[in-house]
Amino acid sequence: MPTWVFAKGGLKPDDAADQREQIQAGLASDPHLAIAELRAHGEELGDPELFLIGARLGRDEASSSRDADLASTAAELALIAHDIGRYLADETNYKATDWRPVTSERAAEVAAEAEAIADECVALAEEIEAERAAAAAEAERARLAELEDNNKTRKPGTGLIAGGSVALVIGASGLGMLGAGLSMGQGLQGKAEALALPAERDRLDELDRQGANANALAYAGGAVAAVGIAVGVALVVVGVKKRKAAGPSAEAGLGSQHLLVGGWLNDESAGLALQGRF
Repeated sequence: MPTWVFAKGGLKPDDAADQREQIQAGLASDPHLAIAELRAHGEELGDPELFLIGARLGRDEASSSRDADLASTAAELALIAHDIGRYLADETNYKATDWRPVTSERAAEVAAEAEAIADECVALAEEIEAERAAAAAEAERARLAELEDNNKTRKPGTGLIAGGSVALVIGASGLGMLGAGLSMGQGLQGKAEALALPAERDRLDELDRQGANANALAYAGGAVAAVGIAVGVALVVVGVKKRKAAGPSAEAGLGSQHLLVGGWLNDESAGLALQGRF
């Protein structure tokens, strides 16, 4: 169950605004630390505005630094802000509690903005990963062209082995996207299972739409991972065979060269560890 559900009662919009102002004034200058602080305070106070501020900061920083992981974190914060805002926007819920960090009208505005930011962040994460893949592919093409020009002084297969390593790194980034999508989807699934149907049918439809975004992120990551790992392993294998076929002089250093690949995948995360020497 989300931490904000257990936020302390007796909070009024004006009091929450004062606390929010103090929190913002004391935030760390590092965006990553500031986002973590906003999340912690948001969970303590159950204040959707703090989650929304963190989501905005994460989105903007991810856009400027091209950090896909930060974009995914911002999407998660936005979804929390949306859930709290939607809850408090309901007049029945609002009147039944003395926990009121924002007005009911503002809660509806927070929910709408947070939903838009969550969509932006999911799209941003996919965009950044696509840029990374394109940049890595372009760098690899340039590397292979240089290796081709210097093939007389380089051992055969070096370009293929190096290219395979780059492809494996791209595959690892895809696994990161896959893990983020799975984690978001699992959280949304838990919320859906807790709904009281058919009374909350509209909320179920909303969660289904958010789940589709999480699935899209996971599918995109899975595709990048599958292609990157498959191509990477194939290039490394072909490169090693080519070097062996070139004869003893080219193969002399092969014994000291290696590539170790290890990975994991579960319902919450995924990853790939690479270690090699060429």
